[in-house]
Amino acid sequence: MDALHIAPGDALAAGVAPVLGLPVEDLLPWRDVLHDGPVPTGLTPAELAEVRAAHLAARGWGRETDLLAAMRERDELLDTARRKRADIVLWFEPDLVCALALAQVADRLAGHTAPVWAVSVPHRADRNLYTAWRRRRRFHPRPDAFAALRSPEPRPWAGVPAFSRLLAELPDARSGVSRLEREILAALRFAPRSASELFVAVSVKERPPWISDRPLWAVADDLAPLVSRLADGRYAITSAGVDVLAGRSTRPATDRWLGGVHLGPGRPDWRWDPRRERAVLAG
Repeated sequence: MDALHIAPGDALAAGVAPVLGLPVEDLLPWRDVLHDGPVPTGLTPAELAEVRAAHLAARGWGRETDLLAAMRERDELLDTARRKRADIVLWFEPDLVCALALAQVADRLAGHTAPVWAVSVPHRADRNLYTAWRRRRRFHPRPDAFAALRSPEPRPWAGVPAFSRLLAELPDARSGVSRLEREILAALRFAPRSASELFVAVSVKERPPWISDRPLWAVADDLAPLVSRLADGRYAITSAGVDVLAGRSTRPATDRWLGGVHLGPGRPDWRWDPRRERAVLAG
């Protein structure tokens, strides 16, 4: 094994493979969406894989056994590269999904004795992966960012610049909805939208773009009763959603995980205060 190339997902791996003159099967796609669901602290990589596979399966994104098997194979490939002291090349984009995945990989690679390289992949439609490859730089993996993500309270995220967008996914101090949830409500304000229309309307508001379609639709589904699905499958805002969007009411706390933070009734009520730009405890 001369080098192990890691990319955050199959689409980017397919684009990177011809740059390297390798079959796509030789690359390791890091498949997970760590902004969605639990990433708790205190678990081994094997235990965390079980938690993540169970959550992704509950979302309807695959069979739990298949998802867990893929994560175990992924982890074994990374462990093998470490044992063989192979070079590691990380192909990641400058967005939240990649920042979270990179934090997990860096945690696993901390102390790796062979060179680790980072390739900064631009989001531009005209991006040149050959140029990005030539501009690769040494990367020194540390566990700090992943430890911050897994913290049971969100204040450590502020110490990781790449996690700034994650903080805004906490419930807003006034409305109780996250930034992404507010964007969904705003996109539905004047008319219902199909799933694909909703994805386009919301994703264009994110710079850089970071969320893919199925996770966005999952957030929209979780917004009930502020959002409903019509008989034809379109998403529509309800009167309760209009009131929250207009500031006339606040969304009650809902049970969900954001990284290592477990939110919901009876738990510490962490909120995002956009005026002070920091996480605060409500109450």
